[in-house]
Amino acid sequence: MEAIIDTNILIYETIEDSMYHKEVVEKLKDLESLYIPTNILIEFILVMKKLKLENKVIMHKISEILEDPSISLISIAKMDFKESLKIIIRENRDMKEINDKIILALAKRKNLPIYTYDRQLKQQARKYGVKVLSR
Repeated sequence: MEAIIDTNILIYETIEDSMYHKEVVEKLKDLESLYIPTNILIEFILVMKKLKLENKVIMHKISEILEDPSISLISIAKMDFKESLKIIIRENRDMKEINDKIILALAKRKNLPIYTYDRQLKQQARKYGVKVLSR
C-alpha cells in the first residue's frame, strides 16, 4: 500500500513521547511507498522549530527522510495549486489551510490515499472521494 503523508504523521513518528508515536511507526512499516509533498516537508521543519528541536536533530530527521528509498517527494503542480485554491473558495475556508488543500488536490490527481490524523482533512478527503488511512 502507498499513501501521501501529512505533517502530523511525520511529527508523531519523530517525537517518541507523542501519543500516537508507536501506532504511526507500525502503520508506516506497513506502507510500501510514502509520498511527501514538498510543502509538507517544509511545514514539518517549521513545526519542529516551533517545538524547539535543535537544528542538528531536524537535519538528521530530514536526511533520514531523503535517504529512505520508500519515500518520494512530490512536487506541487500548477494544477494542484489551482485546485486547492478552488476548494478554499468553494468551501469558504481560510488561506491558512492551503497545505491541507494541496494534499487533497495531490491525492485526487494521483489517486492516492492520505495518511493523516487531522480530523478536518479526513472529513474533506472523504467528501471529495479520497481514501484516508488513520486510526
